[in-house]
Amino acid sequence: MSFKIVSVTGAHSNVGKTTLCSILLENLKGFGAIKFTKTHLYTSVTDDPDVIMQKDKDTAIMSRSGALKVVWVKSSGSDLEDDLRRAMSRMEGLKGVVVEGNSPANCLNPHLTIFIVQEDGQIKPSAREISKKADVIVINSSRQVKDPYVIIPSSTKNALTFRIDLIKKQGEIDKFIAYIKKYIE
Repeated sequence: MSFKIVSVTGAHSNVGKTTLCSILLENLKGFGAIKFTKTHLYTSVTDDPDVIMQKDKDTAIMSRSGALKVVWVKSSGSDLEDDLRRAMSRMEGLKGVVVEGNSPANCLNPHLTIFIVQEDGQIKPSAREISKKADVIVINSSRQVKDPYVIIPSSTKNALTFRIDLIKKQGEIDKFIAYIKKYIE
């Protein structure tokens, strides 16, 4: 694969991964997106526009945010490497891909891993290992956090930290995007 991979991970569900992906896709031209959803019953890898553009789906948000291609991977995880390989093969010719979800970060070798945590610092146990891989930490908060190291795991102290209110899309977005562009170019 000759494109850049940006992995967007998070402390738990509803922490703001899709919103951060949309911010990235609005600012990274020539990128596609992969949405990962863990399932227990079946595996599906699709880029069918009728599925991708379903109302209120994360995949539709990614597409409307500027992704040139969106692939939705639904997997139990047992064949996730193969599922991601199939999804990635559909991204050829793009400059890069933003991958949303914690499980793919364990299978891919991303150029950049972003970990989102809220100001309460809660991290589900399965996300602790992912947080250790973070190059960038985004604290999803409307308030300035005086000491971010109280929130983020000690294993990520070398990661650059940004505060962004992902509900209002405010905060250090410009600094974050400038850093991301510099890092992946």
